[in-house]
This record gives sequence, C-alpha cells and structure tokens, in this order.
Amino acid sequence: MFAGEIVLFDVFRPDWRAQWQEHRLFSKPTEYRVVHEGETPVLQAQSNAANSCLLRAVDLRTPQAAHLQWRWKIRAPLVGNTKERERRGDDFAARVVVVFETSVIPLRTRAINYVWAAHLPRETVFPNPYSSNVAMIVLQSGGEHAGVWRSETRDVVADYRRFFGQEPERISAVGLFVDTDNTKSNAEAWFADFILSAEAPPRRRE
Repeated sequence: MFAGEIVLFDVFRPDWRAQWQEHRLFSKPTEYRVVHEGETPVLQAQSNAANSCLLRAVDLRTPQAAHLQWRWKIRAPLVGNTKERERRGDDFAARVVVVFETSVIPLRTRAINYVWAAHLPRETVFPNPYSSNVAMIVLQSGGEHAGVWRSETRDVVADYRRFFGQEPERISAVGLFVDTDNTKSNAEAWFADFILSAEAPPRRRE
C-alpha cells in the first residue's frame, strides 16, 4: 500500500452499468451481466464470434506507481487459436486492459492488455498486431486453471516503463473484455474485485 494512496474502485455494484461503458468494436457485442457467486457479485462475459469492451474511466495524472488487482476465471481457453500474435488470432478467453495516453486516432492510444492466452507462455510480452502502441502481456495460459478463480496484481506503471521505455503521462481507463470475433469461436469468462491503487505525484511546495 502506498502513502497517499488513491483507491479508485473495487466491486460490481447494482449501478455498475453507469460506471462501466461498453465500446463495440465492429462486430456483434459480447454479452455482459452481473451474477452472484454466494454473496459476491461478479461479471460474467459470454462471447460468440463477438467483441466488445467494457471501460471504466479514471483520471490519474503522472502516476508515480499504480497497482491493479483483480480476479478472473475462464470456462476454457481458445485451444484452436494458434495464431495469437497475428491479427487473425487476436482473440483471447479473457483480457484486462489499462489505457494510458489517449488519442483521437485510436491506434495511437497507448494501452496494456493482460490476457489469458491459449498457447503462449506466461509472461510473454509482444506488441498487439493491430497497433505497436498496445502491449500484450500473457498472465495465464492454457486450460490448467480453467474453471478456477485466479488472482492477479500488476504494477501497471512498471509494465508501461518496460514496454514503452518512458514514464506514463496518465492512466485514463481500466477495461475488460472477451473477444472471439477473429476466430469465430466461443468463450466465457468471469471477472471480480477490481482495485486500482495509485501513488499520487508529490505536491509542489508553495
């Protein structure tokens, strides 16, 4: 935990649709809904040759450090997808995205995608086949943990530095999606307990 920490969000409350905005990406949308596991609300995503992203806007300027925590679970990996580094294979059973600097030209927006891959080894890092301004980082892979909740914590500022070679100017949004439009396949995943904690830049002395 940071001194002067800013905690931005955590759970999917009843008004979650007002906080998470859906962005459709030139295909029929992934279906999202909140379900309960016991007393815990979790987000269920079902994609049938579909693709749409849920984004929650934030506004963190020049973050000194930032950690994103969440839990996720998939029903199964996209085992038939053997071209995950290529445009035709740019589908994953689950993704979590952190958006940094934005642009009116979408391909110039900088972002990091944390993905649950089908075959790529964990901690594989590569540029997205559609844009070199988007980093792809494999956190889970294959079906070993399918059906099991996995907890993640990432230092998103450190990941940004390693990929882009500089400091981020801002964190603009956190998102999630399940996409199967390129491979025309099916996937189902669940997400829960998002927390973005960040250290604010030092205050200037008057």
